[in-house]
Amino acid sequence: MSAKRLCALAFLLTIPISQAQKSSSLYPPADLLAKIRPDAIRAQMAYLSDDLLEGRKTGTRGYMLAAKYVATQLQEMGLKPAGDNGTYFQKIRFRQITLDREKTTFTLKVNGQEQALRFGDDFIAGGDDLNPDSSVAAQTVFVGYGVTAPEFNYDDYANTDVRGKIVVAFYGAPTNFPIAPHAHYSSPTVKIANAVSRGAIGFISIWAGKRAEKTPLPRRARYVRARLRWLDENNRPNDSQPQIKGSASISEGVASKMFEGASKAYKDAFADSEANKPQSFPLNATVALHLASEHGEIESPNVAAILPGSDPKLKEEYVAFTAHLDHLGLGTLVNGDNIYNGAIDNGSGSAGVLEIARALSSMPKTPRRSILFLFVTGEEEGLLGSDAYAHHPTIPIKQIAANVNMDELACWYDFADIVPQGADHSTIGKLVEDVARHMNLQISPDPQPDEVFFVRSDQYSFVKQGVPAVAVDAGYKTVDPKLDGKKIQDEWESKYYHEPNDDMNQPYLDLNAAAKCVRLDLAIGYEIAQQTERPHWNEGDFFAKFVNHGATRTAGSQ
Repeated sequence: MSAKRLCALAFLLTIPISQAQKSSSLYPPADLLAKIRPDAIRAQMAYLSDDLLEGRKTGTRGYMLAAKYVATQLQEMGLKPAGDNGTYFQKIRFRQITLDREKTTFTLKVNGQEQALRFGDDFIAGGDDLNPDSSVAAQTVFVGYGVTAPEFNYDDYANTDVRGKIVVAFYGAPTNFPIAPHAHYSSPTVKIANAVSRGAIGFISIWAGKRAEKTPLPRRARYVRARLRWLDENNRPNDSQPQIKGSASISEGVASKMFEGASKAYKDAFADSEANKPQSFPLNATVALHLASEHGEIESPNVAAILPGSDPKLKEEYVAFTAHLDHLGLGTLVNGDNIYNGAIDNGSGSAGVLEIARALSSMPKTPRRSILFLFVTGEEEGLLGSDAYAHHPTIPIKQIAANVNMDELACWYDFADIVPQGADHSTIGKLVEDVARHMNLQISPDPQPDEVFFVRSDQYSFVKQGVPAVAVDAGYKTVDPKLDGKKIQDEWESKYYHEPNDDMNQPYLDLNAAAKCVRLDLAIGYEIAQQTERPHWNEGDFFAKFVNHGATRTAGSQ
């Protein structure tokens, strides 16, 4: 070995370990991150949330204006179309189910006394997915949370026969479950499927506790309009359950009435569920629920494009950046405004994915893995566009290595910590930690596990098909110690979330913080694209059970 090499080796050995680790990181170059500009995000958000687009509701002219705008931007960047037939659009067909409130009835009979319930005050419901006119009348059985989770030795249905009955369950799941499984078992789709497997013919959810205090049932009723379900090639609506002839949500007042004369009073049953005790017992209440609705069909596309990777082998795998492009459209008049613009939800996330696409497509050499940019429709209707894509992807689902979802950028304040939903379930977590170190961000646990955010946005559609995913939220810690992050987020949630004033005039619109959020997501996706090892679920993880299910899916659009 020459003297020069000995000197070089000695120099390398003097580099601090932290610096050596940093130099070996896959963290993106500074000039790439610098391409994410607050002004560009502001411009994208301003167009997407303009009154001209009338709230971008799925299947409307306003949504199509947004979709065509995004497609034009992707084309201008030189990205490959990844929709149907060489286009940027993946057509999704939806069944539109419009409830007729005047003809819909809910009659409760307890101890021989009948009561007709009032829509909005006492109950809310959507129409039946399969039949414009559907009725169910039967005895009711209370089943706690309606959860069966053998891995946690928990079963609300133990020793209970619900065949031919209507089950009544609390919203949510046991709070002593880990955060993500808690979110999974809180899903109405999971609960209804469980009820069907037990022979139930109806499902009633109790809207109670902190959720009801935060969002009373009458406020939820404001958002009960036409429901959508995506249609498969056989014209079957997604997640339809023919055995369930009716479902609804009821207020605590109605629930308390239903428990009269039962083996346990309502307040005691509520306390036991809050204490995570499995429980079930028959109620002395019968329910007659009649759902009347009109069925129609609409179309609304996902928008998709690809940036091919540079590695000869890894380019066959994809990192999917996703954001939902839709919002609520036109709705109830609030302070003279009925356009639900959706600037932060989710004009911000859509703007972020567009700017990530612009940054990555301008690189002299693209990332090793290919990148899929996917703007989905129907998120506000129940993650429908992403679920349709995950079931009928335009590239094979087994080639999608990971998903980074962006829903509501952290536009409220400069944040000092992050809550990476889903990162702790897969090897993506290590990359998130690396990015957080580089950006001097702390990682915090979910401060609101009862809100089940992990199953409430589009990453969950990919998780259910076996794809590791992450969605990063801002935590409550602020760079400016004078600001109270929790207070600001709670205020935004109560005054602006799903309201017409979620527009570009709202006070909480820190576009520098939004750009920081986009750089964070860009860095995470970039590291996933650059590393040789494909992301995978941690050994024995709860969501690893979905892998074989997802891997059997093949490509093919609707």
